Amino acid sequence: MEYKTVLFIIILCLFSNHPFISGQENERDSVLSGRTQQVLSGEVQELSDKIQQRASELSAAFRNASEQVIPATVKVISHLQTTEDREAMQIQIPALRTLPGQRNPGDSAGTGILIDPKGIVLTNNHVIARAKEIEAELPDGRKYYAKKYRHDPETDLAVIWLDVPETDDLPYAVFGNSDTMEIGDWVLAIGNPFELDSTVSAGIISAKGRLLKQVQRTEFLQTDAAINPGNSGGPLINLKGEIIGINTAILSRTGTNQGIGFALPSNNAQWVAQQIIAKGKVERAWLGVITKPLTPWEIRRLALKQRTGVLVEYPLQNSPAEKAGLKEDDVILSFDGQPVNAVYQLQRLSERAKLDKEHEIIFIRDGKRYKIIVDMKPMPPSAGLIGSMLGNSVQSYVDTALNLLLIQATEPILVRLKLSGRQGLVVLTTIPDGRAEKAGIRVGTLITKVDGKAVPTRNAYIAARNESDLSNGITLDVVLPGGEEQKIVIRLGQ
Repeated sequence: MEYKTVLFIIILCLFSNHPFISGQENERDSVLSGRTQQVLSGEVQELSDKIQQRASELSAAFRNASEQVIPATVKVISHLQTTEDREAMQIQIPALRTLPGQRNPGDSAGTGILIDPKGIVLTNNHVIARAKEIEAELPDGRKYYAKKYRHDPETDLAVIWLDVPETDDLPYAVFGNSDTMEIGDWVLAIGNPFELDSTVSAGIISAKGRLLKQVQRTEFLQTDAAINPGNSGGPLINLKGEIIGINTAILSRTGTNQGIGFALPSNNAQWVAQQIIAKGKVERAWLGVITKPLTPWEIRRLALKQRTGVLVEYPLQNSPAEKAGLKEDDVILSFDGQPVNAVYQLQRLSERAKLDKEHEIIFIRDGKRYKIIVDMKPMPPSAGLIGSMLGNSVQSYVDTALNLLLIQATEPILVRLKLSGRQGLVVLTTIPDGRAEKAGIRVGTLITKVDGKAVPTRNAYIAARNESDLSNGITLDVVLPGGEEQKIVIRLGQ
């Protein structure tokens, strides 16, 4: 029915008591009476029937998708003690016995999703990070213990292998393509919020490409589907019953759902899971370049004609990016033919690139378009810390003479290094065989003084280094993770 007809019906309803319509015998009454009123009534009924049909179809889609995935969604219980530890303690102190259905103090429960009939579960790393023993409970009541697990803190994901008898047939869910999800698409979150088993909540994709400082090596889908404590590690699914995200975090002032939840996209989660299952760890390729979004100010500063791409802050020394010729203020447009419009897109494309193979990068420098070939290498162990420590407000600095990448120490970083309350710059990475590495400086070291001058900030460090002389030797006061203090001297000959 056209919108004009609907509008006419609404007007008719609003003015049904007007004397020209209800109280007088006139030509309008005769027009709106009889067959005309029957036609309008029929159209209203037809519209109502169509709305009810659409609602029923949507309900059926929700129901069918839920029925496919609920059986494969498990409760993941993280025990702080092993079964042997608990039994030993209960023998010594019988009062510690827990009643059926009760948990031991400190135990926690989250959610996981079976992705293989052999008993392989995907969940969040933070769900099982402190566990000494992991238990999984299926909706049908079956319980299994984990025989092993592997995790990837960079994406907050973990894979659990359950100890499942060969005769057991386990349900499992399949991955969908998270890249095809658009803002406004319906999704369902399944999990165990507050240990309310197999809870389903509905919502939409609210945004894409969200970044969280706590998890730097992935972007997130934002959803308003209700996600609460206990949902972590559970699936976010589309109406086909496919996993399109792993529910990971919420933004809330109360600690419970306020309509802003974040799920790690399935395309990222599936790649990480495949790496862990096949290799026991995630092997990432390394480009070695620090980039940032291309802002309107940067576009004006560089006199760019296009608004796409990401801006190079600087390439790391001796990295594939530097060796290929990338420089500060280059604007990367594509990697291996795939467009790059966000930092996370370049990160995703580059870290999944095949190692020791040439890859093409298109970029703009001084208004001209260039192409370079980069030879990707395995990511150094220290490089992974860049993603977990760097934030939008963290000041970084490359000391080219000492071959160090440093960042301003923040309290969360210091807490992680067990150096709370101190000030200085933290070593994120050292160049292999560089002066700092040869002098014994390692990743996570806090530099507090340069030649006796305190360096609580990036600017203070730069000022102190400008006054230092490498030919005479530079003395660094450093603190190792955990609190051990040392003095390290770096000389020109190193």
